[in-house]
Amino acid sequence: LVLIVDVSRSMSMYSFFFLRFARALVTVFRDGSVFAYHTHLLPITEALKQTDLIRVSNSLAMASQGWTGGRRTGESLATFNDKYGQIVNSRSVVVIVSDGLDTGEPEVLGAQLARIKSRCRRLVWLNPLLGRNGYEPLSQGMQVTLPYLDLFAPAHNLNSLRDIEPALTSL
Repeated sequence: LVLIVDVSRSMSMYSFFFLRFARALVTVFRDGSVFAYHTHLLPITEALKQTDLIRVSNSLAMASQGWTGGRRTGESLATFNDKYGQIVNSRSVVVIVSDGLDTGEPEVLGAQLARIKSRCRRLVWLNPLLGRNGYEPLSQGMQVTLPYLDLFAPAHNLNSLRDIEPALTSL
């Protein structure tokens, strides 16, 4: 399991919730890896695996300079593919958590998603905005993303995460 969490400004209302979710996942999945991104990508698995919550907080604080800034998902995924892509194989489920409100070039985002999709078993996108009444994935970033996804699901609260569990386990 590879979890890539958007911690940009538009996700600030959700990012700490998802970091707690990520911490729970790395305690359950020994082979799990977690990354956070905004304008650049950061590996945060080791910080989340610490047992002392103060140390977790301090590690994330040191790594989080620039969090709640802008977002360039395509460029962050390029960094993931170039530096960490070897962790993805035909058994991997890659989960990206983002609202898809990207400021980067759509062509870069599409190309990087294609690279991930070609190596992983399943590609999942969890979007907290999808849980809002009337939301439609009309942003340019989401339009580029949708064709690559095996699952596009809401993730706006604990119930929505619980509701996707059957779909994730069947992947």
